[in-house]
This record gives sequence, structure tokens and C-alpha cells, in this order.
Amino acid sequence: MTVTPTTQTIPTTHTTRTTRTVARRRTAAPAALAAMLITAAGLVAPPAYAQDEADSRQSAWRFHTEPDLTPPRINTVTQANGTAPGEIFLAPLPKQDAAGQPGKLIVDDRGDPVWFAPNEPGVATQDFKMQTYRGDPVLTYWEGNVVAPPGYGEGEAVIMDSSYREIARLQLGGGLQADLHDVVLTERGTALLLGYEKVARDLTPVGGPADGSVFEGVVQEVDIDSGEVLFEWRSLADVGLDESFLPLPEDPSSTWDYFHVNSVQEDGNDGLLISARNTHAVYRLDKNTGKVDWRLGGKRSDFRMGEGTTFEWAHDARRRPNGTITLFDNGAPPKDRSRAITLDVDENAGTASLAGSLERPKAALSPNMGNYQAMPGGKAFVGWGGSSGYTEYHADGSVALDAEIADGMNSYRSFRKEWTGTPTDDPEVAGVVGQDGPTGVYASWNGATEVASWRFLAGDDRGSLEPAGEVPRTGFETKLDLPADADPAYVAVEALDSDGRVLGRSPAEPVE
Repeated sequence: MTVTPTTQTIPTTHTTRTTRTVARRRTAAPAALAAMLITAAGLVAPPAYAQDEADSRQSAWRFHTEPDLTPPRINTVTQANGTAPGEIFLAPLPKQDAAGQPGKLIVDDRGDPVWFAPNEPGVATQDFKMQTYRGDPVLTYWEGNVVAPPGYGEGEAVIMDSSYREIARLQLGGGLQADLHDVVLTERGTALLLGYEKVARDLTPVGGPADGSVFEGVVQEVDIDSGEVLFEWRSLADVGLDESFLPLPEDPSSTWDYFHVNSVQEDGNDGLLISARNTHAVYRLDKNTGKVDWRLGGKRSDFRMGEGTTFEWAHDARRRPNGTITLFDNGAPPKDRSRAITLDVDENAGTASLAGSLERPKAALSPNMGNYQAMPGGKAFVGWGGSSGYTEYHADGSVALDAEIADGMNSYRSFRKEWTGTPTDDPEVAGVVGQDGPTGVYASWNGATEVASWRFLAGDDRGSLEPAGEVPRTGFETKLDLPADADPAYVAVEALDSDGRVLGRSPAEPVE
């Protein structure tokens, strides 16, 4: 296993100012990356904030100040009403013919980008979220190659600080690569990671070949600083092949993904809670014995499953402080919709009952992916995975926000968290001479969450610019139209917080 601390910023976020200036003059924003196809319904984009009217009809954002960034737009189906505080974290996946770039994306309730970092070509990103590391808020995500089918990852877990600087990359021990499904940081400075390993297995007991192979699910806890593996569990030691609901591959030489681990969470001081999609079950692992403590669901459930409690192909099992367990039930035909469910699990009585169920306002069956985030005050945030988009619910189950990602792009998970971002680079500015109107000056600062307003500066001398106006921030990119008779050679901007303090200033750039 390797753990590589670093203080460098991630390479996908920014290019040099010279490169961006040339791109502004000569090229349009690049086409979306498309490394794999995930089908979903087509979508309509929301209106732009600082964009031209023609651009507002597009399904990807276009920015004068950041021409190399084209994140997908968000179509808000139900406008935000009484939502929880915080930003929304997404990792849009590549999709053939989609206009938006895949990458790591933070948006506000309107779907307007707060921060975006596109993926490098040929590199996938998943499970992008905010966590806490050594008492400080950080961003974590998985980065690597998606092996599809069956749908697991070979890559690394990455940690970034609040200035979007990479501070660590994590791998599993034993020569395994980190899987895409879950990256969980603990208060002890460790990480819970998942892995898949191809293992030779006699499959004749389940109707397969004697020289068959399976993907074994691996769960590890690793020390972030040293890379030491502190705990490991492997599915073949406890979970039989006959527990799987996934049919054997038609090609006997193909590897059977009998288990498909997809989430992990600490459960008390001595346990872990994991979910396995292909056995339709949640497992509690005892860290002291290294064995399965109990099964919830599946063919060998240790609980009597009450009405409405059975789940299929599920994701994201989480224990809540009150003892209930939440998970995303993907479902399967003849069901016509997925749901986010809460189960009341009585370990003493050995029973499970349905305590709550949330469905999308417009029925949708998510064939894969998805998550359920329980929030304070009984609110809930659900990412619909393979059916694109997310929904926030009030405590009474009514919808606080419902949105979809343009072009049917999917995000494996979606989260809401309060985030403060303080990028180390400068704000961006672009002055554009209008063809039939005034010169427009555009301002942005990718990832800066504390900007309340912009002060625009203009003049003929790069070194002596004068204030030209001050306007509230209206979105990722804010525009000021200069007076019709203004013809400055250079422009710059200053980012101001809610008290009018200068947070950052862009270099002066020529008007083009």
C-alpha cells in the first residue's frame, strides 16, 4: 500500500493564465469527455445567470472567464423551498454525446456551479463528498479506471483541503487498488476502503465451471499516515457463493461478481456495516473476530423481514444515531421505482420493520448507483444514481428540491454539506467588446464560497485602473456592462466578502 502526502494542487483544476488567455482568443470550450455510456432520459437546461441568451439553451455551462470549464447544467424540477444549508456535491459521469464535462462539481440550490474540476482524459471520478480529517473539513473522492462490467474501480482515494490542494492519496494493502464505491475517513486518522480481487474458484456447486473465478469483496481499514493495514475482511471467508442473486456469466471464462461490496461504515467501536449489491444484503462485521456478526436481508437473513423491508441490488447502508439503518433500494422489475428506505432493526428480537420510505416525485427505477443521506431535523437528501439527479425532502416527506443533470448525465452519489472553499489562485476576469452594445466585464473565482460581491476596475493603463462598478455576485460568473462610451484597454476585478473586505484581486487583463 502507498500513501503519498503532497501539497500540490490537483492538475485538473487550473491551467496557467497564459494558456487561458490564448484559449479565450482562439478556441471555444472543449467538447465533453466521453469514456463510457450510461443511459438515462434527456433533460432541459435551466436559465443562465451571466451567460448570453443563446448559451442559456445549452446543456453545459460556458464561461468567458473559464473557457476550459464546461460543467453540465442542472435542471431544477422542483425549485428549492426550505432546503437545508450547504452546497450540493456531485461527480457527473461521462456520457456519450453529453455536452458537459465529467468531473468533480459543487453547485448551489439553483444548480449554479460553485467549484468544478474536470476529469483528466481517460480518468474517472466518483464518490465526491465532504468529510473531516484531523478536525478539518476536507474533500474526498475516488479517482481511477472503471472496470465495466461488472462495475468496480481500480484507482486511489484522494483527500483535498479547503483550498483544493491535494494532501494525500490512499491505496489498499496487498497490492490491491482502491474501489470506487466508498471512501470513509474516521476520527482516528484512518480510512475505510473497499477493493475487488479476482480469485480462482470451483463453481460447480452453483452450476458453473470447475475452473471458474469470482470477484471477492475486500474491506480494509488503513492508517492514512503510515499506510499500515489495521483491519481486513474478505467476503469468501463468510459469504457463500449460493447467497448471490446474480446469475452466472454466460461465458464460463468470465469472472462472476457474486458479491459486489458497495458501502462501508463504522458501527460502534468494534463493528463495520457493509452493503453488498448482488446478495441483496447488509452485513455487520465484528472487528474483534473478523467475522460476520449478522446479515440483514438476502437469502440468509438473521432478521425476520417485515412488510416492505426487502430490498434488491441496494447501495449505501448507514446506521443512524437512533439505531435505524438507511439504504438506497435500487429495486428490480416488476417494481417501477427505486426508493430510499429506513429500517427499524431490533437485534434482540431479530426483526426488521419499515420505518420510512422516500420515492422520487416522478417514478424512476435506478438500475445502478444511488445514495441516501439522512440530515439533521429529519430532512433527507437522496441521489438517484443511474436515473440522474437528486431530491431533498422535508421531515414530513414533502419535496424541498428536485433536480436532474442535463443530458441524462449520472452521478454515482449526491450529497449536501456546508462547505467553505478558499482557493489559492487569483480570481478570473474577462473583458469582451460587445458587437452591438457595451463592453461586458465578467468575473469568477472557481471554488471561492465567501464572495458576496464584485468590484470591477477598468482603464487604459494596466497599472492604474479605476473603479467601474460594484455588483452582487450572481452565480459562478458575474457580469457588469460598462457605459456605452467606455472603451478601456484593461480590466480587473476584486472579490469582496459580505463586509466589503477584499478577498482577492485578479491581474489586469486586456479587453478583447
